[in-house]
Amino acid sequence: MSELAFHKLLLATATVLPLAARVAGADPISGVDGWVLAPVNFNVQSPYNLPTSDRYSYSDGVYHLWVYNTDEPFSKGNTTRPRTEQRFTPDYTSGEVQYASDMLVPSGTSNVCIFQIHTGDAYSSEYGATTFMLFWYSSDGGSLHDYDGKELASGLTGDWFHLNVNDDLVNHTITVWVNNQQVWTQQDNKAPDFYMKDGVYMQSGGSSEMQDYIKNIEFWTHSGVPVPAPGSLPMVFMGTAMLMLSRRGWKAVH
Repeated sequence: MSELAFHKLLLATATVLPLAARVAGADPISGVDGWVLAPVNFNVQSPYNLPTSDRYSYSDGVYHLWVYNTDEPFSKGNTTRPRTEQRFTPDYTSGEVQYASDMLVPSGTSNVCIFQIHTGDAYSSEYGATTFMLFWYSSDGGSLHDYDGKELASGLTGDWFHLNVNDDLVNHTITVWVNNQQVWTQQDNKAPDFYMKDGVYMQSGGSSEMQDYIKNIEFWTHSGVPVPAPGSLPMVFMGTAMLMLSRRGWKAVH
């Protein structure tokens, strides 16, 4: 296989589940609620002085990304820490974008970013380089954190887990699910341009080797709908049940 400096995966088809089979927080479904499955495009960023294949591989549908704490940055003269990441393209500037994948982080990996939403490069100095980073620590059986702060999930070392991250530029809201459970929501930094990355990006105290296995990468897009003011959504009664129309469909209100 080539060095994979650029890799494109076109997801031409999607399995459509019945609406009743959808799980709260699961991937949006093509053709439902305006969500569209998009192509997945990325560049690989890895230590500049090594062939990409020394830190990156793809086999049987699984991307394997690894880096050492003594590695060089991804470009000569760059002062950031070692990384091997997939930098998704193009940047997005409107609507909603949701990333989905399955990840496995093996034992021995710690203090590393495995996913991030990066401000568009032209706006980083004004809004800050990132608006969300998902850190992995070996503590608590393998745990995910908002940066180096709040723990979002634990007990994940050596197991595949499903990750969804949604960035809603209409309402400037980021939402994160792990194994179809919502674990985090926050406001983004309101920059006009973002892009997403996954892989391994060493943080302070990074382990000697950091690894991440990734498969089933998907990107979903939506035009985005502003969140209406409280009390402005229509409600109807059906027997003893009251239904409220949300932007993702009718739901029961208790």
